[in-house]
Amino acid sequence: MLGVGAVLLLLSVLMALLLLTAALHGSQRARAAADAAALAGAAALLEGQGQEAACAAAGDLARANGAELLSCQEARGSAPARAGLRVEVAVVVPALQGAQAHAVAYAGSVPRRGG
Repeated sequence: MLGVGAVLLLLSVLMALLLLTAALHGSQRARAAADAAALAGAAALLEGQGQEAACAAAGDLARANGAELLSCQEARGSAPARAGLRVEVAVVVPALQGAQAHAVAYAGSVPRRGG
């Protein structure tokens, strides 16, 4: 009887580790997709395209990475050269019965040192 309990405990711990691994993998996928989408959108902004084109580029890259673009907002600093894009994406984690991992990323120009 003790052997059966030990086996059940070991299986429970193994299942918990597998679920944790699935959640971490989903989180990493979401962060990578958000980073890539924000970079693509910021590149479009820095090329002089508007927010609509930047968000379209971000959405295309998010979908290419298996993510859904949830929000996309242009963020401007005190000068036009400090344009950036903030995106939020979600990735479905099939191992967690369709749960979603969310991530937010920002990309844009970096202000010059000293001004």
